[in-house]
Order: sequence, then C-alpha cells, then structure tokens
Amino acid sequence: MGRLGRYTVYLGIVLIAVGLIGGFLALFRDADSLAVNILVLVPVGFTALLTGTVISQLMTPPDKQ
Repeated sequence: MGRLGRYTVYLGIVLIAVGLIGGFLALFRDADSLAVNILVLVPVGFTALLTGTVISQLMTPPDKQ
C-alpha cells in the first residue's frame, strides 16, 4: 500500500502540472472551452495528491522504539 500512496502522489503532481500549464496555454490561445476541460485536471490532481499523502502516512509501519 505504501507504493500505491507514493504513485498516487506522483500522479497528482503530474495532473496538477498538466492542468495548469495546458489550461493556461489554451487560455492564451483563446480556446476557452478546451481550457476549461484541461483546467478540470487541477482539482482532480489535488484530490489524488491528498489521497496519496493520506495513504502513504497511514500505511507506513510504526517506529520501533
């Protein structure tokens, strides 16, 4: 499960970056409907990032003291 959390974090980062860069490039080229569709990736990526962080933190083995 630790790997799943890590990969979900990476996926979230990629989705956020693609959404922001692609969305703003589409806005600058006056493709408003395409920009809205691409900018939807940002909240989806944030959700994946948050989910991956929670999975990573909850599924780590406890420290032995």
